[in-house]
Amino acid sequence: MKKIKILGILAMSAVMLTGCVDAMPDMTTEQSDIVAEYAAGLLLKYSPNYNYRLVSDEELAAALAQENTKEDETATEAVTETQESETSLAEAEQETGIQQEETQQSAESALEQIVQDAVDVDADLAVELGLDARMALRYQSFEICDSYPQNASGFSGTDAKQGKKLLVLHFDLENASDEVIACNLYDASFKLRVHINQSASVGALETPMMPDDLVSFAEDVAARETKDLAAVFEIEELSDNEIETLTFQMFGADKSVSVKVR
Repeated sequence: MKKIKILGILAMSAVMLTGCVDAMPDMTTEQSDIVAEYAAGLLLKYSPNYNYRLVSDEELAAALAQENTKEDETATEAVTETQESETSLAEAEQETGIQQEETQQSAESALEQIVQDAVDVDADLAVELGLDARMALRYQSFEICDSYPQNASGFSGTDAKQGKKLLVLHFDLENASDEVIACNLYDASFKLRVHINQSASVGALETPMMPDDLVSFAEDVAARETKDLAAVFEIEELSDNEIETLTFQMFGADKSVSVKVR
């Protein structure tokens, strides 16, 4: 009933204003806006489809609590994901460490076996590898240098990289017979590897152009003649005194032999 009365008053006011335009004072734009806003507010207030009620303190608190709960859940999920990621990373690092340790142990065991199976340093390697019985091959010595050979003739030589050294193993290849022998070690396809201080293991460099290269040697050897052959390895920068143990292996097509030098 109250709504109808107010609407009626507004309608009557509009009629009266319409009929009394000449008596109505002039209003500024700002005053006109205030009147229009007030009238619009009254219409909305008593409209059955408009809910002008403010939320209560309890409803506001509940809404804020729900928002805070969502933020807490999001933060918890982020922390959980971070913890799971860190756990997975730690497990992966631990597994890698275990694998590296197992690999190291396996390598050490293999090297121990190589040393145990090593022949005497003066052994005839030609016999061990099944070469021509008229030929003898024995380890002679080793040297550490920056380049080899020192006095190259018709050969540019091999230089160690920065921070590296060359380990050169020397061998005596002897023709023990009274006749010339065509010795072809190249066809034997030898492979050489050295083990230093129970850890470092490197293979021989390929130096086919080196005149005294053991692996690629293929020449006639005169009766009772001895050839000085060599195998070159690139190692860490070590001095002779720093090499506590030194073992080398030679691999043929179907046989192998290891020699403990130091």
